[in-house]
Amino acid sequence: MTCVSYLQCVSGCLGALAGLTAVTAAGAELVGSYSVGSGANASFVQFEFANTNAYLYEVRYDGALFGDDLFAIIASAQPGFFSYQVQSFSFGDALFGVSIGADSNEGFGTPPAYLDYWHYWTREPGDASWTESFVGFGDRAVSNGSWDGWVFNSADVPTAVPAPGVMALLALAARRRRGR
Repeated sequence: MTCVSYLQCVSGCLGALAGLTAVTAAGAELVGSYSVGSGANASFVQFEFANTNAYLYEVRYDGALFGDDLFAIIASAQPGFFSYQVQSFSFGDALFGVSIGADSNEGFGTPPAYLDYWHYWTREPGDASWTESFVGFGDRAVSNGSWDGWVFNSADVPTAVPAPGVMALLALAARRRRGR
């Protein structure tokens, strides 16, 4: 496709991404995308609940942070909307529960399937695929452009969702189309 204008290029790209905004490959539905915090760096945190609702956070910050610091920034920015529970053990902290709006899941894995817990995945800048994390989120140093993914009640990797910047472009293009 040859683009005559910036808006035409954005509209073409948005058409290609339209399927990602409603339902992702594994069936999770992106119901909320937020940008919180402030600073020159941005890391992304994705949550997928057992009911297939997914949320994506762009967390802005300066300096060195760990995965659990991203949770603290989100909770501080959205009191009463975002909350989480951590259980401390001798080997470190484990995520027990997350609530975002009306969506909430908690657990550590009960028989027979042992899947009802928050599975932790990571993706570094430039990586195309998710990797199961073998360190806790309190020990994971995040970097500019890194992704942390949390999936409850499934061993599947987090589903592909567009980054918050793409979501902003989708909203802008939709507004411009309605204004014609």
